Amino acid sequence: MSQNERVKTHMSMQSRALCLLCPLLMAILSPGLSMAQESVAEAETKPQTEQVLGTWLKPGVNIDGQRVTDRLVIESINPEGKFHFKYQQRTQGADEITSGEGDGMISAGGRKYVVMDVERMRVLTPEDEATDWETSPFSVVAQIIGDRMHSTGGMDSKGGVWTRENTTTPIVTADQLEMLAPLLGTYTGEHEDPGSKGYGIAAGTNRIVSTHRLSPSGKLVIGAWTSTPKGGTADDAFEVRAVCSYSPTEKAIIVDYHSSTGVSMRGKIVAMDEGKMLWERKGDSPAGVIHEYCLFDFSEPGKFAHTIVNRTVDGIHVPGEEGVTITLKKQE
Repeated sequence: MSQNERVKTHMSMQSRALCLLCPLLMAILSPGLSMAQESVAEAETKPQTEQVLGTWLKPGVNIDGQRVTDRLVIESINPEGKFHFKYQQRTQGADEITSGEGDGMISAGGRKYVVMDVERMRVLTPEDEATDWETSPFSVVAQIIGDRMHSTGGMDSKGGVWTRENTTTPIVTADQLEMLAPLLGTYTGEHEDPGSKGYGIAAGTNRIVSTHRLSPSGKLVIGAWTSTPKGGTADDAFEVRAVCSYSPTEKAIIVDYHSSTGVSMRGKIVAMDEGKMLWERKGDSPAGVIHEYCLFDFSEPGKFAHTIVNRTVDGIHVPGEEGVTITLKKQE
């Protein structure tokens, strides 16, 4: 083999090593925006540099739709911060496991974070793709919250969330919905509705009843909104049924709801402050695709003020349906 051929072969092996290692290491990386309340476990006195040690799992799927499970073991080598990691990737239906290992330095990145500088790594299996030790380009910033590891290799990176092996700690806890407490209960009132093309609501005076309650576990909020035309019956009512929950993926409270007029929507809280909740919602209706921002205002005790701040149907603004506030009073 010529010198050029040996160089090309070595470069090919390096490239293949990075192809095998990158998905596994980059899978540690997690999406950025978080609106969740911090877990009690985050306040543990144990340093993050120690909490990151252990065995972590992350399930997923590959391009062929096969189930893939990544397993990552992080071990401390010495008190100066040297660490060693081992990884495995098992694909559903495949006989062979992709595996490898690496070394690096771990250090505190402030009070809540740990920085892992991966200095070198190598592929162990499949045997025909095994490599010698290669210099690594990775540095990862991680945060441990309870039994989950969230991390990023850069502000422009996307990754995943790992769960500690054999944990019994639930991903979703009831305290993550505490911010919806003002919404719970029954609010009623009358409203002169200008009507809505997107939602299929006729203009007129309506009697509105909004009711939300916690599920027995406290991890779901089930809601109902009923708007009945003055002098009308239940058959004439505009009804919405909703479920609110916490999304570990989006790190936000989300809502899914359906209306009796054929609208289906999904939304999430994008901002909160002093008793106000701003929801962004998107979905389908018989009139077209709806995108809207809706403000729930509980800043005045005993009152629920509901305002559509912005609404488009198929990308076209409907100013006649914006800026209208529905004010409801809480029932004891």
